[in-house]
Amino acid sequence: MEDTTAPPPVAPRSRLHAAALASVLLGGLLFLSWFWISLALLFSGLGALPALGSGLLLIIPWLLIMQGAVRIERRRAIAVHGISVILPSRRRSWRTGVGGWIHDRWLELGSGAFWRGVLHHHVAMFVAGLFSLLFVALLWLGWSAGDIALRHGPLQVGALDLSRWMLGVIAGSLVLLSVLALVLGALADRGLARVLISGSEDDLREQVAELAERRQGAVDAASQERLRIERDLHDGVQPRLVSLAMTLGMAKLAIRADPDRAADLVGQAHSEAKAVMTDLRQLARGIHPAVLTDRGLDAALSALAARSRIPLELEVELAGAGAPRLDREREAVAYFVVSEALTNVAKHSGASQVTVRVIQTSTSLHVRIEDDGRGGATVRRDGFSTGLAGLTDRVRATGGRLEVTSPAEGGTVLDARLPLHSSAVSDLREARISRTTDIASTASPPSTASPAGPDTQEALR
Repeated sequence: MEDTTAPPPVAPRSRLHAAALASVLLGGLLFLSWFWISLALLFSGLGALPALGSGLLLIIPWLLIMQGAVRIERRRAIAVHGISVILPSRRRSWRTGVGGWIHDRWLELGSGAFWRGVLHHHVAMFVAGLFSLLFVALLWLGWSAGDIALRHGPLQVGALDLSRWMLGVIAGSLVLLSVLALVLGALADRGLARVLISGSEDDLREQVAELAERRQGAVDAASQERLRIERDLHDGVQPRLVSLAMTLGMAKLAIRADPDRAADLVGQAHSEAKAVMTDLRQLARGIHPAVLTDRGLDAALSALAARSRIPLELEVELAGAGAPRLDREREAVAYFVVSEALTNVAKHSGASQVTVRVIQTSTSLHVRIEDDGRGGATVRRDGFSTGLAGLTDRVRATGGRLEVTSPAEGGTVLDARLPLHSSAVSDLREARISRTTDIASTASPPSTASPAGPDTQEALR
């Protein structure tokens, strides 16, 4: 799903102002020109479809033009009438290049908001054309009546004699009626925009459904992470700690009867304790790596690339100061997508080369991992192969989407796109986090633990 949430609030505007009246006149000009061209393209294309589909040569350009026209109409409704346009979330293509652009256009054609926008575009031109023609006709008649009153004097129409003052009254009335027609046209244009493109309850229901899907993704991702931590503790750290306790117990029993054997057992326990510490560090890195917090996404991905056992090509392009900032959540999701993908490649694919690209644009963070190993990777939710399922849930929780392309003949591509918040939202979130940290540090009592001395450091070695 996509990007279209509620737009920023617009300043309230009066229903009648110069821009609204000018918009009616512009709509009248479009009615006399583009309205008929658009209908001709549409019906000619539909009529030519039976001729081996040749009508697509007209329908496809018409659809592309309509997509641009709908966007312009939405912006016009906001700028001219001050209407808040609420758009339902819709799917976006995660493919790249020309194929992604074509797929994106196709997905837009399937949305009800697009077709309501097309209907509004044509109905608004038709209504504006009628009121504009009425305005021009009444204004011309009023001008003509005033010109006759000033230049030719009284006028006789059949048996009716019209004096100068009567002609002046008629001219003024016609001019007022022409202005009234323009005002009614502006009100009708505003009403059409509110009915057809400002949003509806169905759109809000789709928004709620999208938020519910994101929430479920977050819940599922947290559940998968909890299961992973439990599995790592149960299968990794816990047996090592049991072994360590047994070794120390045996050393305790042998310390008087056989000091040499006790010393050997203590040495084994020391080695086992260091191995447990290494496992705990790896587990903590899996929850949230310290380098990601301290040095950012670029450095964290470089550390992953340095530890990779498979030759890896890494490309990271993070936007500069003018682009939205990456918040902690999206940095973590991007990191774990790459980390889990590299783990899967090393364990299962037998690949000889991996390419990782992380590119930030003004609206999204694009993560792509591609390898040349065995294909056949799928998202499974059987409780055992949970890696890709967990990544899918993590990405979905941010409002993004993860695509896995892994044909049986070989090669796997993971394509994730994470939508970005605006910089203002990110700055506000960072400010809240910073303020919470300051409060916590102020409220916490100072630690009484002394730093590790040389003896402690030597023992840890």
